[in-house]
Amino acid sequence: MVLLAREPFDIGNEALVVGSFYKQPDLYIEYGKTIRSKYDFYDENAKFLFDTFELYYTSFSQEVSEDKINIFMRKEEDRKRRYLALGGYSTIQGYMEIADINDFKQYYDTLKKFSLIRELDKKGFPIKRILDHPKFDKISSDKIIMSMRASLDKIQTVIGGQSDSILLGNDMVNSVMEWKDKPAMGSPFPWDLWTFFFRGWRKGKLVVDGMLSNEGKSRRMSFLAAYISLILGEPILVMVNEMGEEDIKAAMLTAVCNNPIFGFELNVPERNIVLGEYDSEEQYNDVIKVAKYFEENTKIYFKEMNTYSDDEIDHEIRKHVLGLGVNFIFYDTLKGYKTDNWETVKQTTTKIKDLVNEFKIKGYATIQLTDDSLMINIFDFSSNNIANAKQLKHVVDHLLLEKRLDYDEYYKYSIYNEDWGGDMPLQNNKMYYGLKIDKNRAGSKGQVLCHEVDLDLNTWKECGLLLKNIKEKKSGNR
Repeated sequence: MVLLAREPFDIGNEALVVGSFYKQPDLYIEYGKTIRSKYDFYDENAKFLFDTFELYYTSFSQEVSEDKINIFMRKEEDRKRRYLALGGYSTIQGYMEIADINDFKQYYDTLKKFSLIRELDKKGFPIKRILDHPKFDKISSDKIIMSMRASLDKIQTVIGGQSDSILLGNDMVNSVMEWKDKPAMGSPFPWDLWTFFFRGWRKGKLVVDGMLSNEGKSRRMSFLAAYISLILGEPILVMVNEMGEEDIKAAMLTAVCNNPIFGFELNVPERNIVLGEYDSEEQYNDVIKVAKYFEENTKIYFKEMNTYSDDEIDHEIRKHVLGLGVNFIFYDTLKGYKTDNWETVKQTTTKIKDLVNEFKIKGYATIQLTDDSLMINIFDFSSNNIANAKQLKHVVDHLLLEKRLDYDEYYKYSIYNEDWGGDMPLQNNKMYYGLKIDKNRAGSKGQVLCHEVDLDLNTWKECGLLLKNIKEKKSGNR
């Protein structure tokens, strides 16, 4: 056995890492996903405390206090026994007191370095020369890997997210059988054609919906977000950088009040609700019932992004996914932080898409269309109509471009709906939006959908497919 001048572990450093997480729990957002306690902690007590923290943070609370920790530890008998044997909260508090958050990056790098060295030792690599190196404290994990790259096999620890390639298709028969038993469909949208064309809302997919300014993109998002949370029962995160909490709250409440899909159809405008003007005491009481239903069922986490840099977006999404179990994220509106340069908007979209894909969650974002889109026929819409950032089309999975149809041009269109038995003319006493599917990673694109919209009631009723009439002459429906 080769005697080592330095041991391949640093129990003191492991205590500093653990203490740092308990001292500043949100460190888990950035670092938690890259720590594998089985490999990274040599000391079993440090491993237990980190594993316990991880479970605590992701399932119980994102705030650390003695009372909360004690309650959590006592929820399971084995965990309680181990916790008390270690000295209880006083041990955690001691770790927290010696940890300096400003030095955490150094703690983390040291933890990973020793983890790597132990894995190299298991693989038979000569670690003595590394441990005995006079500048060992300054050697990084990356430099160790580089020095052994010629013969280095896969190491079972996370240094930079390394992973092996796979042989694609070696389980194709099983995939076909699984798709037969469980079709690859995602969560339903509140609109059947969205569900049909996009194959539902699937994990890892980002939907972007574009409209002109002041045409209701935040209201549609509010309707959709309320549906996902209240009807599907999913925890969601809504991030906004234009409308405030009161605006979003009013839009969501109005949507629930007036859309039968929520079980209510009160026909009360948002203006009446926020001004407290009701047609009768009964209508007011009905809105109170809806508000109570909202309170009892909401799983909507809301964040007003006063600073909407990519780092801030990354932080909030990680925090809510890891700590609160959020499965859907909504972002209104995509735009560059402190600039409208198209490249920054694309970078923000890429950031959100990467996070959606990393966590296998579902994303939705809004984007503003150019002012001249008002003069363009909905059938001619393309990513060129996106203000400042047409390049983001390459990033997203599904892209919808919407506009309000001009009353004077209703005669140019008809609506096709199989349930109606064919084509139907547009009615002049209603407002319609055309929605062009400009990108669709689930199948065909180019279709234009038609929704009947009432922004005052925040209702978005799917009518069917919008068709061009062959002869553009005024018909009798006007």
